[in-house]
Amino acid sequence: MRLLIILSFTLASLYAASPTDKTLELYQKKEYEKACLEGAKIARTYKNDETFLNAYGFACLNSDYIDYAALAGIYMRETPGNRQNASYILSVALQKKLLYQALADGVDLGDTYLPDTPHIISKVFNAYARGKYEKRNDGSYMIDLGTDQALLDSITENGRFKVRIRRYSDGTLVAQHLYW
Repeated sequence: MRLLIILSFTLASLYAASPTDKTLELYQKKEYEKACLEGAKIARTYKNDETFLNAYGFACLNSDYIDYAALAGIYMRETPGNRQNASYILSVALQKKLLYQALADGVDLGDTYLPDTPHIISKVFNAYARGKYEKRNDGSYMIDLGTDQALLDSITENGRFKVRIRRYSDGTLVAQHLYW
């Protein structure tokens, strides 16, 4: 009987879903924040599962958890496509950090060139670093993104400095992103 119970558990574990499956499923459903937070719990354990790392990393980018995304980028290295995705993720993470330094510490980004990506941080970073903005009286920066505009500024919430990007389309606020 005891052998039967052990055998049952062994067979059940062989057919059980992998812990990474939940992250992949949430990502496919476009539940990016949930996918990111679930992936963050197991990322170090499954650092060699690059399918999982891609889903986890891009879920985190899509939900503005840029630092979590960076962890995925660090581990992705096995194929040219995964290295390219890692570079994309880590470029966005670096751009976020540099924008933070520029607004918090007054660091000049004028000589800084990083890849352009479609991510909002990348678009704002590259425009800001190249001086393509209108500095407003309140200290914020209005940036033309082609079809949209972004307002870059900083706020302090609960004693924590944060970079804020508000995206506007036809003068209407369509998204707000906070980074720290």
